[in-house]
Amino acid sequence: MVPPTPPVNGLSIVSLVSGIVCCVPPLGLIFGLISLSQIRRRGERGKGMAIAGTILSALSTLLTLTLLVTGFLGSAWEGFKDEMDETSRSRSTLDLRAGDCFNLPGRGASEEKETEAVEAVDCDGEHQAEIAGDLKITGFDGFPGARRLETLAEKSCQEINDDYAMDHWEVPGNMDYYYYLPTRESWRLGDRKITCGFATAKGETTLGSVRRDASVLDPHQQAYLRAEGAVLQAHYLMPDAEFAQEVRAHQQWAGKMAGAFTAQARALRQYDWPPSVSGAAIRRAQEFERAGTHWEKAALAKNEESFWEHTQVGDNALREKTEIAIRDAIGLTTVPPIDETEDDSSL
Repeated sequence: MVPPTPPVNGLSIVSLVSGIVCCVPPLGLIFGLISLSQIRRRGERGKGMAIAGTILSALSTLLTLTLLVTGFLGSAWEGFKDEMDETSRSRSTLDLRAGDCFNLPGRGASEEKETEAVEAVDCDGEHQAEIAGDLKITGFDGFPGARRLETLAEKSCQEINDDYAMDHWEVPGNMDYYYYLPTRESWRLGDRKITCGFATAKGETTLGSVRRDASVLDPHQQAYLRAEGAVLQAHYLMPDAEFAQEVRAHQQWAGKMAGAFTAQARALRQYDWPPSVSGAAIRRAQEFERAGTHWEKAALAKNEESFWEHTQVGDNALREKTEIAIRDAIGLTTVPPIDETEDDSSL
């Protein structure tokens, strides 16, 4: 009669599997030692598996202890977490929306190159750029070319950014307009959007959002900032060429400046200001009216000297202390912006 084959010890299998998987090395070692003891007492099979599991688990346990003592395991885990954090903050430029703040790759805005992804961060912390909005591109059957897109962005982003950051006193002096355009490759993939915003120069950082629109401003603040903004937008229309090269263009620009001052003086007078603001608002309206008178004269000037003389007198009619008085009364910042570009040029 052939004696029955002894059963395989179950713990020997568990020990071998634990030793191979290495998920909890000490368990494989413990199961292996217990298995060997049971095999000796019961005459069961599985001694080889128990020995193999014990050896593998012992080596895994020793390696784990070494990594813990040297700190390698902790460093590796921290590196993994850092990599995961960076990956989670990475945002495609196609997914950026108004109010998003981020850091630019490379040397920042001073480096002109195609960018596919940026590091999204909280606006309260240090950041280099902020999105103000975007413009959907229409009217082109094919890719219009970088130059035409740049022209469209220069015009449209100025309006989008001004609506987003109505209070230009809140925009740091080291920030300027910035935008992302579709490339020929992204156009093929359906990219039809110009993304507008602000970015710092030379990779510098700033704190806080520049957002000052209807979502954060009260009606009095909006009324005042719209008046100042309309004049500022007219000023943006200044011709690039010298006066002697485009006399008519300069005269037309002066006429638009005069019209902006006149219209906004009327808007300031007609608005229903609180008693604490009305006095300063009327003074500002008077300054606008005086400035408008001189810009009208500039629009009629026939020579360059007369033109710039009238525009200078018009600008001098505006008093910063009047702006500060209105701002203080309606709860806006009273700290004038610093033109860091002019400061840099004097170094």
